[in-house]
Order: sequence, then C-alpha cells, then structure tokens
Amino acid sequence: MREVKKVFQHMAFYYLLMAINILPNAEVIPDSFPTRNVSAIYLLTLCVCLVLYYSHRVLRVGALSVMMRALSWMALLLILLRGIKYSAFAEVGVLARHTWYFYYVPMLLLPLLFFYISLLVSPKGAFKLKKRWLWMLALTLVFIGLVLTNDRHQLVFAFKPGFADWDSDYSYGLLFYIISAWQYLLYLAAVIMLLIQCRISSAKKNAWVILIPVSVGTVMISLLLTKKTPTHNGVNIFEFPEALIFTVATVLECCMQLGLIPTNADYGKLFREFSLAAQITDKSGKPVYSSYAAVPLSPEQIALSDGTRISEHAVLHKMAIPGGFGFWQDDLTELDRLNDELLEAKENLAQEVELTRLSNQLKEKQMTIEQRTRVYDAIAARTRNQSQAISLLAVAARQSTDVSQKEKYRGQITLLAAYIKRFANLMLLSEETESIAAGELGLSVSEVLRYLNYYGVPSELFNSADCPIIATAALAVFEAFERLVEKNLSDLRGVFVNLSEQPACVVFKLTMEHAALSLAEEVRENLAGVGVSAEEAREDDVLYISFTLPKGGAAL
Repeated sequence: MREVKKVFQHMAFYYLLMAINILPNAEVIPDSFPTRNVSAIYLLTLCVCLVLYYSHRVLRVGALSVMMRALSWMALLLILLRGIKYSAFAEVGVLARHTWYFYYVPMLLLPLLFFYISLLVSPKGAFKLKKRWLWMLALTLVFIGLVLTNDRHQLVFAFKPGFADWDSDYSYGLLFYIISAWQYLLYLAAVIMLLIQCRISSAKKNAWVILIPVSVGTVMISLLLTKKTPTHNGVNIFEFPEALIFTVATVLECCMQLGLIPTNADYGKLFREFSLAAQITDKSGKPVYSSYAAVPLSPEQIALSDGTRISEHAVLHKMAIPGGFGFWQDDLTELDRLNDELLEAKENLAQEVELTRLSNQLKEKQMTIEQRTRVYDAIAARTRNQSQAISLLAVAARQSTDVSQKEKYRGQITLLAAYIKRFANLMLLSEETESIAAGELGLSVSEVLRYLNYYGVPSELFNSADCPIIATAALAVFEAFERLVEKNLSDLRGVFVNLSEQPACVVFKLTMEHAALSLAEEVRENLAGVGVSAEEAREDDVLYISFTLPKGGAAL
C-alpha cells in the first residue's frame, strides 16, 4: 500500500507540472514581451530535466538505458521543433512547413522507443533488444521519410496548388491515417506488454496503476482528435506534444517506482534487514551500516575490548576490519538465568538433586552456546574476504565524488552482503541437519541474483527442484557460485541458473556470459569432497557449468 501511495505522489507531481503549462499555453499569462514563448521555454526546461533524470536514475546497462535516454531526447526535440515553427520560422512558409514535417521524427520514434522499453523491462532480466524487432525501426524510418518528402507526393497532407494557406487549409491523405494508426498501435502494444509480461511479483500486483496515466492520456488524445478539448481565451489548454510526452513520462515513472525499471535506489536496506544485532563503523566509531536489531553504542562502549559486558545480560564483541570495526552482541539472558539458579542450588546443600540437575542443564546450555559460537566464528572466517571487501568498498564510496562510481560501489556492497547473509543461513542449516530442501539453495541463489540485477548484470533463476539434498553439498555449490561471480563481476553480462530435479540427483546448471575465469582447482577439490561433480564447457564467450548434487534424506 505504501508503494502504491508513493507512485500516486509521483504521478500527481507530473500532472501538476503539466497543469502549470496551462497558464502560458491558454494565454492566462499574456503572450507578449517579456512573457512571450514562456510555454515553450517551460516545456523545454522540463524535457532537459527529463534527460538528466533518466541519465542519473536509470541503471546504465544495455539497451534499456539507451532507450530511456533516447526517449527523453525525442521529447526535447518535439518541443524544440514546435517552438521553432511558431517563432523563428513562423513567417517563412517553406521552412515552417518542413519544420512541421520534422515533428514526425520524434512523434514516430517516441512510441517505437516506448515499445522497445516495454520489451526490455517485461521479460525476465532481459536488457538486450532482439534483432527480430528491428523491422519496426525500419518501417518507422520509412514512414518518417514519407512525411519529410510530402511536398513531392502529398499522400500525408494535401494542399491547394502552390501551397496556398497551407497552415490552415489542408486535408489528410491515406498515409496520414496509416501513420497515425501505427503510432497508437505501438502505444497500445507497449502498455499491454508492461501489464501482461511483467515477471516481478511485487510489481505485478500493483501494475494496474499504470492504467491510470494511460487512461488520462487516452482521454486527452481523444478530446484533441474530436476537437472537444477545453479552451481558455479561445485556445486549447493542452496540445498533442504535452499530452503524449506527459503520458509516456508518467507511465515510465510508475514503472520505475514499481520496480519494473531498475533504478539506483534502496541499496542501504539490505544490511538493515539482518536479524543479528550487528553494525559496521568507521575508525572513529561512526556507524556505516546497522541492522534493525543493533543497539546504538556510546563512545565509551566502542572503546571497550572484545567480550565486554555492556549491560546486565549483553556481551559486546568487536572485530577490527580494514577501515573500521565490526560489532555484534550476544544475549546471555538465558545463560545468566541458569547461573543464578546454579548459585542458588549450591547455597542450599540440602537440595543436592536439584543442584545436580541444574548443573547438568547449565553444561548443556554452555555446550550449545559454545557450539553456536564456533559456528559463528566459522561463518566469520569463511566470509572474511567478503566482509573486508565491503569495508574497502564503503571507504572508496565515501571518498569518491563520482555519483555513478558510488552507485557501482553500493551495488557491489549489497551483492556481497546478500552472499554473507545466505551463506550464514546455509551453514547454520548444515549444522542442524544433514539434508535440506533444494528450495533453500534456490532462495540463496535467487537473493544473490536479485542484487546482481541491481548491480546491472541481468540475472535469472529457474527452480523446478522439490526434493531434499545434502546440506554440505548445497553449501559447497553456493560458495563455488559466489566465487565465480566475484572473480568475473567486472566482465559479466548475464547470469542464468537452472536448478532441476533428476531421478537420482539435483542438477545446478550455471550459465555466465562474458565470464573469463573458471572454477579454481581448490574449488573443484572441495566440491568433490562432498560428492558434487562439476562439468564445464565454453561456447564463444559463454561459460556453462553443471553441478550434480546428491539427493539427501527427508529435509527438516
């Protein structure tokens, strides 16, 4: 609900900007010096802002970023051409007429780019436009050429001999209706693609919001086509360029807010979602990342040594990392309670049986805590490289002044944090049981792929396995997968994982585009040690690795 409310707020802002244009457009503000051409200047300014907004906000990956920026440039060109026609060339018939023809360059490219964007955001992780859709570009260019050469054939607009009164007395030819139908067909197809082929579940349930700006735009275009547009001082309060541009821009804004179009936002949420009471600070003790369960530390507590009690039942652990410190807290409430019971039992020697029982119970609890501590220490050791990398990236991000570089650092940090979180989860499961559900491995890979997508590498998981697998085998495969991603991150162009169930095993198929480095020998030995076989193949610049995991007993 909060997400939908945020979309409505952005949508309202766009329509407010459009409503402001009514003042100069309908001559509420006089069209005379010094307010002449205020509408054109205002709309041009908004289009420049749109260009800058898309360049900064949309992830610079593949064709999607190119299409978004190209669409904003076409909006700018359309408004610029209209301003030129009615100002600079208003008194020069042939130039004004050909400027009018040039309207159709952005008017025909806008729906085409909008359609291409819908193709790129709808399929799973697709950021490359398939060549089979290029015929639409060719047809659009043909239509543009026919409009620009209209003076020769007059099949789009027909005029009187000698182009007399061409600006007010003309008729539409067959090609005009064909071109108009082509434009609106592309707009309709783009909206249908966005609504039907959306694969992101959280966005799909709220995708109906897109229909609101589409409906508003349809009403505005219909009013303009039927010449029933509301007027003020005898002038329409809005025109075709504003209706088209604001409709498309509002729909795309809805897509960005819903998550259909990946943007540079919300990276800091990942660490805060940790269930552990943990935080990372810089060398001065200022928190850089904190989980929701973490308690703020005072300067005195930050200066304490590792293992110091900071409250009646809480122990603070501290670990030095490059660029700062890592802190986490252990709740010893249960252990302290047992200690109190043991002390009370020792004071009452007459209750020797109860004393023995409490003593044994205390030992069991202590063993459990020691075992859990060993597991946490093992997790910290196995993920030390990723933790140190996060610290270094955080320092580099704070020192960098390049916004795009900062976003790149954030993407790497969230990716590494997702791996640490999921690796810890799998390791805890492997300590509790020999077999786990294959879905646990799928969830772990899925979370890493989701943040890999945010980083800018198209990624996707298909999981059809519904059976138990050996926990240590799943942990080894997940660790091997992460090493491949980290080693090839700078060159990766796409990652696809297919987790499928076979009669006697589970197959984890990994496809990596532009992966230069393969599995290290030590990783292969680690996989073989837990019964996992790995087969590797290359085709052009694509790496294919198939891991075969043994099935386990019933998963807990």
